[in-house]
Amino acid sequence: RVVIPLVHGAAGEDGSLADVLDAMDVPYVGSTAVACRQTFDKAIAKGMVAEHGIRVPRGFSLPHGIFRDLGAPAVMAAIIDRLGLPLMVKPTRGGSALGATLVHSPEELPPAMVAAFAYGDSAMLEEYVTGTEVAVSVVDLGDGPQAWPAVEIQPRSGIYDYAARYTAGETEFYVPARIT
Repeated sequence: RVVIPLVHGAAGEDGSLADVLDAMDVPYVGSTAVACRQTFDKAIAKGMVAEHGIRVPRGFSLPHGIFRDLGAPAVMAAIIDRLGLPLMVKPTRGGSALGATLVHSPEELPPAMVAAFAYGDSAMLEEYVTGTEVAVSVVDLGDGPQAWPAVEIQPRSGIYDYAARYTAGETEFYVPARIT
């Protein structure tokens, strides 16, 4: 007997389900609890990636309490001064691009922060990076990790947001990715 978790969202992706299965000595398919915790929080994952020499966008992780206590207008002005525009604002935890907003002007930042904080207690603000979005799945079928072919993701809107992810026809996928 083995569990194949098909749970989407925090309960299935933050490591807690894997912890419970480990505690019950129930074998399961998927990442370990530690790996889930390290990657479910975008700020933690970004730090780990940067520690391995991979370039990451400049940005900040900002808990709601600090944002509020330091004065939201002053914090937003400082972030724009430091990172410039456009910015990508998103919750540090979660997925499906829920609460993620591309900000082009200072006036767009307050509602973007509200959107991010609606999905969690901490928001990430990063310089916006343009380019080709690529996903690479890595699996271990018992002989060590193997990377599957790269998938190029091309949303019609230019942003791989919730609508682009879940509305049929809004995104084109290319396998293999059209990159060198």
